Amino acid sequence: MLTERLFNTAMLLGAHSHPPLQFRVDTLIFSLLIFLGLAAILLKFAWKPIMEGLDSREGRIADDIENARLANEQAQESLKTYQDKLAGVEGEASAIIAEAKQDALAAKEKIVTEAKTEAQRERDKALADISAAKNAAVRDLAETSVDSAVSLAGNIVGRSLNKDDHSKLIQEAVERFKSGSSA
Repeated sequence: MLTERLFNTAMLLGAHSHPPLQFRVDTLIFSLLIFLGLAAILLKFAWKPIMEGLDSREGRIADDIENARLANEQAQESLKTYQDKLAGVEGEASAIIAEAKQDALAAKEKIVTEAKTEAQRERDKALADISAAKNAAVRDLAETSVDSAVSLAGNIVGRSLNKDDHSKLIQEAVERFKSGSSA
């Protein structure tokens, strides 16, 4: 029913209207006046806000680009600063390692020197002990030899020597023995 009414209305309007492809001057003038009026209204009320919006958008975009450029420059400067600091830290680390190596070498040399000094001291002490033992052995040997000789001489001569003569003979025998053994 509704479809039928719409169809009837379209037929009534179509009967009074002109063919769609026919050129009509009054429709052209009316359309042109409506277009110019609408353009004037849009120019007066809408054009300025649209242009202001576009200009502000263009300004924001330009500001954003400038801010991005400045941020990029700052990032590049920060990167260069960090790279310089990193190179400095690497240099410091190398210096610390070199210093540690030098300290280790110095400690090694000190320990080796102290060990050599201690070994020399022990050697000198051992030589002194050997020399003292040698001298004591020579003295004991000399005393024993002199005692035996005196005793034998006393038996042969038939008399005994007094204590002073005995000491004198021991001393002479030690001196002769020393001079004979060192020669």
